Amino acid sequence: MSLALERLVAGTPIPFAGNRVTVVSPELAQRFQPGDHLLVEQVSGELLLIPVADQQAANVAIERAQAAFTALSAVSDQAISAFFDLFAQRLETPECWALIEAANLADIERAKARGRSTTRLLADERMRRDMIAGLRAWRDAAASRGKVISCVEHDGWKVEQVVSPLGIVAFVFEGRPNVFADAAGVLRTGNTAVLRIGSDALGTAQAIVAHALNPALNDAGLPAGAVSLVESVNHAAGWAMFADRRLSLAVARGSGRAVSQLGSIAQQAGTAVSLHGTGGAWLIANADADARRFAAVVRNSLDRKVCNTLNVCLIHRDRAAELVPLFLDALKQAGTARGQGCKLHIVEGSESHLPQDWLG
Repeated sequence: MSLALERLVAGTPIPFAGNRVTVVSPELAQRFQPGDHLLVEQVSGELLLIPVADQQAANVAIERAQAAFTALSAVSDQAISAFFDLFAQRLETPECWALIEAANLADIERAKARGRSTTRLLADERMRRDMIAGLRAWRDAAASRGKVISCVEHDGWKVEQVVSPLGIVAFVFEGRPNVFADAAGVLRTGNTAVLRIGSDALGTAQAIVAHALNPALNDAGLPAGAVSLVESVNHAAGWAMFADRRLSLAVARGSGRAVSQLGSIAQQAGTAVSLHGTGGAWLIANADADARRFAAVVRNSLDRKVCNTLNVCLIHRDRAAELVPLFLDALKQAGTARGQGCKLHIVEGSESHLPQDWLG
């Protein structure tokens, strides 16, 4: 038998993780209203209250993304390419960017009034150029939907491994308004996206959606909701989104504790997660790595302000003679571009692959 939760009573024990118990606090019991949802984070036992408004905000965005995913299967790869180009064109238009910039300045003023850092919040010309470049990179990326990547044949039958979309990809970001260029990339492979962005950048995000993203979707013939924004400033909306079993992948970027909590919620729902809360991306160059691309990735992944800054690089031993010099040169270039030097920590046993001047 299943009953709706209508009230919470202080002191009520709530079992979690199989053999542990947490207790409803008086403050939580007082805040709970009929229609609210309650989650138990299975690692810490923390009780998370999701107000009905935040639950509904997440549900609306996910429903739109789900409908868009079904419709996207009938959309051509050419139309998806057109969307990325149209999105970039809108951002290039002075009139469109002026509206986004005005919303961004209002966000910055509100953030400053609350004593918040605005370093990542500013939608300046550099961020604009980066977004445009990112969208055009997605436009030019090879389409992979329906691509046969392997095949096993026998007399009278064969089995093919075919690239297929995942479904709905959910993103939680903190204060970077340029995340739309990143998240929209999932459309390239036939997926849809639903985003929750931090309260500091919500106004900017809403302006990007209204003046650039949605018009580009419409003009390209893509379904509305293919990239959906959760219209809530509350962390609880992110909890509600990551607890939804309709997601195929949950991606969280931000501070360590918040990201690990979101990851736990998604995993409880059986959703695959990609988490990044402490910085420190890994790059693995295998025996088939493209040398030119490898060098470019290293050079462009060294920025201490972003959460995907390169911290660890693993190079296949058979390619070390070729790739290590490219890696070291890319380190130097990245440092020079930022007016800095560079520091390299070497795993014991790998010293023989580096020039002596790096070991001094």
